[in-house]
Amino acid sequence: MTDVDTVHDTDRRSNDGPTEGRDPVPAVADWLLGLVAGVIGLAMAALGVGMYVRVDRAMIADAITSEGVEVNGITPAEAITAGVPFVDWLAAGIAVTGLALVVAAAAFVVARRRTRRRVARRGGTTATFRACAVYGAAVTALVSFVPGAAVAGGGAAAYLHDEAGSGVRIGAVAAFLGWALSLPLLVAVSGGFLAGADAIGQLGGGVALVAFVTVGELVTLAVNAGLGAVGGFLVDEFV
Repeated sequence: MTDVDTVHDTDRRSNDGPTEGRDPVPAVADWLLGLVAGVIGLAMAALGVGMYVRVDRAMIADAITSEGVEVNGITPAEAITAGVPFVDWLAAGIAVTGLALVVAAAAFVVARRRTRRRVARRGGTTATFRACAVYGAAVTALVSFVPGAAVAGGGAAAYLHDEAGSGVRIGAVAAFLGWALSLPLLVAVSGGFLAGADAIGQLGGGVALVAFVTVGELVTLAVNAGLGAVGGFLVDEFV
């Protein structure tokens, strides 16, 4: 993850001269964001590895029989057989997603340090497009329990970027970033559905389920991107 300089606009912050007043997010916030994301990523990686190592067929069978789990269209024995490869795929997806989050967090901190050093030498603003999009994605994640949280994230990204006319674009990108980080997990879940369905001879049903999940995720992405764009637009127009 790298940063790019913002385009100068006479209606907004000047990019020439001293950097004071053009650093809307202090450096400590970069470190805090990177640290929190890194810790969450490490926890996810550990969880995924633990699931892969510890959860076996016997444990899945115990869970299905003891909890009275019912799966429409298949027997408990088939659910156990399908559950084994599904759990393996899910565990791998959680671990890979966690590692990806750790790498993204480290890359973000490194990129921000480079940007701040460059701004200190040459002037400009630390509020680059990509960094502000990441901040917006973080705000969305922070208030994700609120319906339409992407509006807040898109608005925050646009407010921090502070470039006329960029609100819609940066709001949509901020909403997309959170979804992009979860992509390995989504792929793993789809792979688990296919592997589990194939294990019980119902690959066609697995393909249909994956198609349904994929369409649902794409719709969710489109809605969130739209909400983020709305947040950015509102900030552009009224703040």
